Amino acid sequence: MKIRSFEEELDCLKNEHIHGRFEYSDRKIAFKSLVTFHFGNIHEMEKHGFYIIRQKSTGGVLYIGKAGAIMQDGFFKEQDVPRRLKNVKGGDLDADKWFSSLLEEKGALVIEYVFLGKSPISPSFAEALLLQAYFNEKGCLPIRNKAF
Repeated sequence: MKIRSFEEELDCLKNEHIHGRFEYSDRKIAFKSLVTFHFGNIHEMEKHGFYIIRQKSTGGVLYIGKAGAIMQDGFFKEQDVPRRLKNVKGGDLDADKWFSSLLEEKGALVIEYVFLGKSPISPSFAEALLLQAYFNEKGCLPIRNKAF
């Protein structure tokens, strides 16, 4: 299997699926509230997929994550992209604090997401493909991805 560059793989997935993005640049706004507001205007039923957090000033990838584990029976767990973004990070760190800390460290953030819908591509496969493409290019994972 030939794996293209990270941006090529991402562009291919975005060309085939519903996608979007939003920015987080004001620490006075709770991140979870921003997520609720942004996705409240999106009426797509299937919001399982993956997301990428970038540093706005450089476009650098800080984190690649998935949302929507598939259970043995073929159904998704309840955690879609909006819920995953608002979930606790690193085991016990509230999402508002995690994103606020990242904002303070790296400046404004861009959160991109792709909904895979009823696609034959699982969120786990898409995340793994993007992490592998990133690793192939950089020789490491994005700074906030602890393991692969």
